[in-house]
Amino acid sequence: MSMTEIMSFIDLSVFPSVALVFFLAAFIAVIWRVMTRTKQEIDDAANIVLDDDRVVAPRTRIQQSSSAEQGVTHG
Repeated sequence: MSMTEIMSFIDLSVFPSVALVFFLAAFIAVIWRVMTRTKQEIDDAANIVLDDDRVVAPRTRIQQSSSAEQGVTHG
């Protein structure tokens, strides 16, 4: 049996319906998640960019790897 014969017997009309059901389930899940968020969660997410509480100390010097790690041999 060739691939053309196999594909001609398969009923492909069910795939769009299954895809629609998956899309609707994902859409409803996203809407549910958005609508059930608390005011505090929304405010925290809105202020992520403006949060400057964490201070990163600048590097004072570049750490150099040892000569063994660089593959340098003496001799």
